[in-house]
Amino acid sequence: MPSLEDDYPRYLASKRSVDDRAVNERVLRQLATELEGRTRLDVLVLGGGIGRGLERLLEREVLPVNADIACTLVDLRESNVEAARERLPEWAGSQGHTVTELGENHGRPADLDTGTAEGKSGQEERGPHLRIEAGSRTVDVEVLLADAFSVVERGEWDLLVGGAFLDLFDLSEALPRLLRALAPGGYCYFPITFDGGTIFEPAIEGLAPDRLENAFHAHIDDGGDSRAGRHLLTRLPREGSSVLAAGSSDWVVRARDGAYPAEEARFLRYIVDTVADALTENEETDLGEGILARWRERRHEQIERGELLYIAHQLDVLGQVEEADGTGSKSG
Repeated sequence: MPSLEDDYPRYLASKRSVDDRAVNERVLRQLATELEGRTRLDVLVLGGGIGRGLERLLEREVLPVNADIACTLVDLRESNVEAARERLPEWAGSQGHTVTELGENHGRPADLDTGTAEGKSGQEERGPHLRIEAGSRTVDVEVLLADAFSVVERGEWDLLVGGAFLDLFDLSEALPRLLRALAPGGYCYFPITFDGGTIFEPAIEGLAPDRLENAFHAHIDDGGDSRAGRHLLTRLPREGSSVLAAGSSDWVVRARDGAYPAEEARFLRYIVDTVADALTENEETDLGEGILARWRERRHEQIERGELLYIAHQLDVLGQVEEADGTGSKSG
C-alpha cells in the first residue's frame, strides 16, 4: 500500500505529468510578463519538494533573461530535500544546461548565510549551492531543510512560489506572514491551490460521494483550508495586495484506452490511500473503518482496470504587494 510518509518523493515524482497538465498557462504567462526586464530576482519556493516547481519555471521560460537570479527551495521533509539535491543537477544536465557547484554560503539574501532556522531538529540544514545556466537564464540554487515560515521571514523576497502549499495552513494566519516578507512590488505565485473539490467516479454502491468528500474536506479544515483557492482571492485584497491573475488548475486523471499515462496509476494509488488513511484515523468521522476499507479496495480495483476518474478542483493565483509609493501592477 503506498504511503506518503514512507516515500513522499516518489509521490511527488508520480504527479509530475498531472501537475504539468493542470498548471494554468495564462496565469504562468502573466507571471513571466510581470518579471520581464528584471535585472535581479530573489525567489523563495515554499514547500520546494523535489524541485519540480523550479524546473517548470525554467522549462516554460518564466524567469527573466540576463538577470541575477537566486532561488532558495525550502522543505521540511528530509527525504524531499535529499531528492531535490540529487535530482536538480541530473535534470539540468538532461536538458543540456550547464551545472556548476558553487559550494556552501554562496547565496542571497545575506542573512540566510549566517542565521539558523528552527526546523524539525531545531537546526537548519544547509546545502551546497548550484548554478544552473539555462540559455540566457542563470540561476543560483540552494535547497534548505527548514521550516518555510522561519526562512521566509529572514529575507526580503521578490517572488514567493508555493505550489499545493496554502491549503495546509490557516490562511488568515499564514498569508500575512508571507506577504510581509515580500519586497515592495514583489509577487506571490500559488499554483495548484486546493479549492474544495474531490471527485472519484464511478460511484461505489453504499457510500454517497458527497459523504466521503465532505468528511475529507473537514479533515483538511482541521488546521488547514479546503477552500484555500477562493479564500486567497478575497484575502489578498484584504491584505492590501492585488490579484493579477487567477485561473483553474484542476487535476483531471483518467485512463486512455484502459491505461493511465506516465506514473499516474501510481499517483492515484497514493491519493486513494491518503484519503482512506486520513478518514480512518479521524475519530470524528462517521464513516466506519469497514466502509473505508471496502471503498479503498474498490478504488484500487478500478485503477487496475483503468476505470477510475479522479478530479480535484484547484486554482492558480498570482498576486502582488504594493510598491513603496503605494502603487502596483494593474494587470488583469
